[in-house]
Amino acid sequence: MENRKDQIIEVALKRFSHFGFHKTTMNEIADDLRITKANLYYYYPDKPSLIIDVLCKIASDLHEPELAIVEKYNGDILKVVNEVIETRSRFMRKYYLFHINENLDWIKGIDLTDTMEKFYKRDVEVLKSLLNKAVEAGELKMNNIDEAAVCLTEIQKGIALLHTVADVITGIPNDSNVDKILESQKRSAKLIFDGKINRN
Repeated sequence: MENRKDQIIEVALKRFSHFGFHKTTMNEIADDLRITKANLYYYYPDKPSLIIDVLCKIASDLHEPELAIVEKYNGDILKVVNEVIETRSRFMRKYYLFHINENLDWIKGIDLTDTMEKFYKRDVEVLKSLLNKAVEAGELKMNNIDEAAVCLTEIQKGIALLHTVADVITGIPNDSNVDKILESQKRSAKLIFDGKINRN
């Protein structure tokens, strides 16, 4: 690890992944690190600031492979979109407890607005980059790439919410929903691009 903050984030990530945000205490994280609670609070004055850094790490770990997939665009927009969806699906499965916790009442008190907006914009930029490549290659007919990237991102996020709302309400994770989300997102992408792809 580069520094103590990175170690704290890694340990918190493991604990949050297993027990969720609410059930994990700062004392447990300090114990796992074999440091004092005071030492932990030196780096993170409260649990919300640690949660935000953990979420940023996950988003960063996801963003790198997404960009690599987009860079390998080879003239098949649907294939690349599906690869991005599959990559996101793997992360969702790995961090499913986080996904359903995003909408719980207790976390709404944490100011995640800016952080979640940053993640949303990053998702839009990944799709916008891909759509630009497909239009420039002549594979895709599209007038407003910005609007299309926003719409596709919102549809994908809406599908994820639709399939997990029961888990969010009950707080009981059912990761088989990730398979439903993956299939629905792939179907929606196919429908969206139907008639817009040039097959010359």
